[in-house]
Amino acid sequence: MTFAGADAVREGLLRGLARFVAPARAGEDLVPAFAERPGGRDFDLAANAAAAEALAQPMLGGGEGAAALLLAHAAGDAPPPRLLAPARLVVEDATPARFRLSTPHHRFDGDLTRGEIRQHLHGEEGPPALLHSGNIVEFAWNGASHGVDVEERIVDAGIERDGAGALLWHESAIAAPDDPARLLARLRYAYAVHPATPEVTLTVTLAPLPGIVLEDARITTACDAMSPGGTVTYGRVVLGEEEAPREVTIPAGGDVPVQEGPVPYYRACQLRTPSRALRLIVRPEGPATMQGIRSTAPAPGRLHWLLTRYAAPRAEAAAPLVARERRLLLRGLDSPIAAPRGADAAQPACPARLAAALAARAALAPPAGREALAAAARRLLAAIGAEESAPAPLAWAVIAAARLAPLAGGPAAGPFLDRLLATARDGVFREPGEAPPRMADHAAALLALVHALALGQRVAAPLRAGLAALRLVTLPGARDGIEVPHGPAETTEDLGLLLRALRAAQAAQAAGALALPAEEGRRLGFLADLARRFLEARLRPDGDAILAAGGPAAQAAALAALVPPEGLLRWNAA
Repeated sequence: MTFAGADAVREGLLRGLARFVAPARAGEDLVPAFAERPGGRDFDLAANAAAAEALAQPMLGGGEGAAALLLAHAAGDAPPPRLLAPARLVVEDATPARFRLSTPHHRFDGDLTRGEIRQHLHGEEGPPALLHSGNIVEFAWNGASHGVDVEERIVDAGIERDGAGALLWHESAIAAPDDPARLLARLRYAYAVHPATPEVTLTVTLAPLPGIVLEDARITTACDAMSPGGTVTYGRVVLGEEEAPREVTIPAGGDVPVQEGPVPYYRACQLRTPSRALRLIVRPEGPATMQGIRSTAPAPGRLHWLLTRYAAPRAEAAAPLVARERRLLLRGLDSPIAAPRGADAAQPACPARLAAALAARAALAPPAGREALAAAARRLLAAIGAEESAPAPLAWAVIAAARLAPLAGGPAAGPFLDRLLATARDGVFREPGEAPPRMADHAAALLALVHALALGQRVAAPLRAGLAALRLVTLPGARDGIEVPHGPAETTEDLGLLLRALRAAQAAQAAGALALPAEEGRRLGFLADLARRFLEARLRPDGDAILAAGGPAAQAAALAALVPPEGLLRWNAA
């Protein structure tokens, strides 16, 4: 849909954004921030940063509540959480064969009748971050050793509420291998999930029937299909030993020993920039003795199956074999965030994105409120690790530092800019390694380079290369789109950020700060026009408002693209 009149579009988008306003807790106060849906109680900090930044424009105004929410979570030593929500567990479907439930930290779904529990991080589509499955049980009976697939023997499964939490369980019937009609034991896997913690407590119980003794009994706790690709791959294991942790890069091969004997904990990690790396932290809690860890991988650094064994010389009705683990799935963290109840403790908000929003407001704030905003932005920038190598966080850090440059106290944009430029490969800004390119990374980098131009940095060449890397593509559903190779602008946020970057580059060209050959200038205009059309196709009128496809982050991205904050930048001619 094409909309006539910039003022009408601006006012419509503002009214649409206002529909997401809801009271949020910021310290001891309630402030009007932007919920994930109208009337909702979930608040994404990055979405509130996008809204606070877009509304910093003097011709728009508002967003003070969103800024107050960011300030409240930039004040402490802990990383700001990605999401703030009520501390509750929601069971969407309790059917064991297709269950779905969520906590503030994770989503869970799967088929308990097949022993499959898929665990996802919030805000992520695609394959699960973890699949709890792939177990076996081993024992000696009648003088012979046997190994049995746990999932193939499941006879019962269910979900039980346990106070504010829930217990996901499945139970297998273990029969005599030489006499399938004779039941030897029950094997139960129980996963305790609670909204107050991102940890999952797994308890495995092998309970022989009265009169049955199983010798050399071994039970397992496994994770399967651990590297389906995309943003989910695990490549190394860190073993927590008493003297010093030991890191093991997973070799290719099946049933490869990773560890012999017990360890106090171990971590399975992605070989990825730390802010985006998945980490599974497992802490055995007994009472069974951990025997060791084994892995299967189709290629080096590409873990598929990770299996931990717990053993006892014998198991019987009076002395069942029980193993318990605490499993903690995080992204971008080594430990859970110490955050208020209901906050997502499993993954942080991008500190540079929050800093860019606060810096934008500081640059335009009256003197009385400027220093608090600037100080919070500086604190967030100081938290960015030296190992950060993802383009989007570095790009937002450049933008934040550029906005703080006229104010006293820094930090300098140059070090962030150098690290950002190092992420470019063939003109595409992408994180190191095998993770696929993302338009959110590339478009943020282009926008940051325009801000760097305003600081007098010599970045015209990488900016031109980044613009040249954009190309047209046909998306699923026979839709036209724009991408960097294998990284399409698929969401409203992607398109809004890309259009904003293209319009900023056009403004820099018009001011004489970016010299482009005529052909490149025409192509820039063509891409900006296409991006605007693609973005407008994601907008729809709704009463007196205009709504973008998505939540408040999409609404703010569309607003910032069509009324760009970069209109306030000033350049020196190249």
